[in-house]
Amino acid sequence: MHVTNDRPPLLRAAAGDPAATRALQRGHRAGRLVRLRPGVFLDRSVWESLDPAARHLALARAVAPALPLTTAFSHQTAALVHGWPLIAPPPERVHVIDDHAMTTAHRSGIVRHAGPLPGLTPHSFDGVRVADVLATAVAIVRCTTPSVAAVALDHAVRSATLTLPELLGALPRPPEHGSRRARTVGAALDPRHESVGESFTAVRLVELGDVDVEPQHEFRHPDGGMSRVDFWLPRLGVVIEFDGRQKYRDPSMTGGADPADVLWREKLREDRIRALPEVRAVVRVTWWHLVDPDRLRALFRSHGIVLGS
Repeated sequence: MHVTNDRPPLLRAAAGDPAATRALQRGHRAGRLVRLRPGVFLDRSVWESLDPAARHLALARAVAPALPLTTAFSHQTAALVHGWPLIAPPPERVHVIDDHAMTTAHRSGIVRHAGPLPGLTPHSFDGVRVADVLATAVAIVRCTTPSVAAVALDHAVRSATLTLPELLGALPRPPEHGSRRARTVGAALDPRHESVGESFTAVRLVELGDVDVEPQHEFRHPDGGMSRVDFWLPRLGVVIEFDGRQKYRDPSMTGGADPADVLWREKLREDRIRALPEVRAVVRVTWWHLVDPDRLRALFRSHGIVLGS
């Protein structure tokens, strides 16, 4: 299980200490504190410094002491505990499975799913058990969009948290709920994807109807040099590169070079790839294209490419 290093201190109203409780309430009214749930607060400056995933985990820690022993963190909450990326905003409520619940219930700050409890990790998160990676993967497929599920599960496969065969074997099959989404997600998974952007690109390609895709394909040039690309569509002769800002700004990827020099080297690399006889087009995809399938489809059409044809 992923262990988050960023666990900001929560401020709790202590039973039997009305003065401390009133001090916290005054801090909340003054705007210095954010109330996570009744009696649980966090310094506003700390809250505003947290990313959405860390905020959701802070909410999970806030509700943890109030949860019965029959519950476990599940669904998106468990995914974030495991360290999986969610490309959609985390839910406003914390998700748990309750072994004693007969139906799913939405309460203030909590979604309590019906039991029975799935497989659990050997470790807890703030004293609460957590659905294991396989159970979390299946829940994510059933309750989120294919793109959100594929990006999260691709991370699990890439980081060797799950093997692809065991994951595919656990996903819903017809006529089970979620089987159609599972088919899309399963077709997009590949441990060779090297980033969230590549995972997102892969599932969008599946959704647009093209599954004949080779990630991390290597081209050999006449001079003996080699170029590796994010995706190669051999049927269409198309190279796809995911263009994220990190490629040009992250020192670990640029080697400390000036962004303009990095951009120039990338242009020269692309020119060499375009010169290969088997390459018909090089298409650069950004996050802006991926968030809207119609934009992505239009991008390919602007290159004279119709996916899924």
